[in-house]
Amino acid sequence: MRTPPAAVVRFAQRPMVRLAQRLSSALGRASAVLTSPQARVLEVSGGVAPLMLLRAAVDTGLLEPLASGPLTAAGVAGRLDLHADTVHRVLRGLAVYGLTRLDRRGRFSLTPTGRHLLEDHPHSMAAWIRYSTSPMVLAGWARLPQTLRDGQPAFNAATGQTIWEYLAAHPEEEAGFARTMRELTLMASPLLVAAYPWPATGTVCDVGGGVGTMLAEVLRAHPSLRGMLVDQPGPLRGAGEYLAARGVAERVTAVEGNLFTGFDAPADLYLLKDVLHDWDDAQCRRILSTVRSAAPVGAKVLVLEWLQEPNRAEFPVSISDVMMLAQTEGRQRSAAEFFELASGAGFIRGRVIDSGAYGIVELVAV
Repeated sequence: MRTPPAAVVRFAQRPMVRLAQRLSSALGRASAVLTSPQARVLEVSGGVAPLMLLRAAVDTGLLEPLASGPLTAAGVAGRLDLHADTVHRVLRGLAVYGLTRLDRRGRFSLTPTGRHLLEDHPHSMAAWIRYSTSPMVLAGWARLPQTLRDGQPAFNAATGQTIWEYLAAHPEEEAGFARTMRELTLMASPLLVAAYPWPATGTVCDVGGGVGTMLAEVLRAHPSLRGMLVDQPGPLRGAGEYLAARGVAERVTAVEGNLFTGFDAPADLYLLKDVLHDWDDAQCRRILSTVRSAAPVGAKVLVLEWLQEPNRAEFPVSISDVMMLAQTEGRQRSAAEFFELASGAGFIRGRVIDSGAYGIVELVAV
């Protein structure tokens, strides 16, 4: 049998990803029906437990000794200078969530899922765990009850600054946040690259793209395309090394610019991946107007985000939307909402494509 092209295989994965997401949501609803109300509330309220178990594991390197094979808690504790009984209890707790396995001899081993918490895993989620459990993130979540009363961004009110101001003042946390965003982009990029009919030639400009994670994957898949990467000086400092490692540095021009004050980067196609969901409607219109000022007539902008329909509750987008409420001034939006924002900024609507993980909302400059 002839092996199908890689692009065909990736396309075939798209409905499976969407099916898995919907199946997960359906199983959650079924659990709510089949479980007693009190038990269901207890289950949901226990969500802090896996979060804090994960934080403890990555902070102490708890799972690193298990990378080479099974160990008892005493063996792990001896290598890390930790308390053996506590190690056993925490690793056993992680086993409940499928991150470790515990055998009858008292030995722990890592599951394939748990391996993604190792620091040197090629798709490590350790940075994500540190970010999502950091004091700054938890401060925003803790302020959510008051946000329900006044509608004010939770993080801003809790800390007296925006999340971007906070990160700028805390370089170590900013670096962790950037690494987290790179890993999440690498998770979504195969589906996004496969789903869109990219042009054979021309220039793709990644706006607010950090070190160029998404741009690199597009260029790797389409060797005749060239790239431009727009961001502020801080993120761009690491772009050269990253793009060189991905083998596309010679095809990318870095451009210093600002989402609100402008940049000079004429291109055929612009990427806005997970940019607009950080901002309120007025700020999104400013960003789109900034991009339109750089874009020639006929250029296309691809808004790459999870799409949230107003009356549909679905994982992970509905939870991400609440996280935007707790951490930023933004929200997850539907394609119709993006088209409405763009209509006053010099764009007409294009296609909407479901990649299986993310939506692709196409805007055309007029």
